[in-house]
Amino acid sequence: MPSRYIHSRLSSRQVPNLLQAIFVAELLTPSKCIWLVSPWISDIQVIDNTSNSFMCLEPSWSRSRILLSQILTTLTQRGTIVHVATRPDKHNRSFVEALLLKTDGVNCQVHSTDELHSKGILGDGYYLAGSMNFTYNGITVNEEALTYDTSPQVIAEQQLIFGSRWGVV
Repeated sequence: MPSRYIHSRLSSRQVPNLLQAIFVAELLTPSKCIWLVSPWISDIQVIDNTSNSFMCLEPSWSRSRILLSQILTTLTQRGTIVHVATRPDKHNRSFVEALLLKTDGVNCQVHSTDELHSKGILGDGYYLAGSMNFTYNGITVNEEALTYDTSPQVIAEQQLIFGSRWGVV
């Protein structure tokens, strides 16, 4: 099986399914470190637990749609270091504040710059990059061009790039 998958022009139904699969896999086998990079970010609904299908991932979750901040908080509690890079914009403030409040800043670092344009999520075994912001419109409305890559070389390269860019060794 090839290590690289390229998806372009994903439909509004495919992106949420892809994100749900990525985060379910993360919760089952957490990365040591996750980078979530998005100029615009909201506390989007990521996992559909309305039928309690994912109760085994986190028993305290209610029968509802699980928010990005809940997932990232759970990952920090399991030892994952979460880095969120975004713009210092009013739109992003509520998500950043909620995340820092829920995690108490433990295993969670927020990086910001006005010039940010890159978008993606990077874990120990994957890199999803493309045109999608982590917002409602980014995952459910807009047509997005995304690349999902599992190549160890690409992942290692991106880990170096992100760590160097944001001063994390």
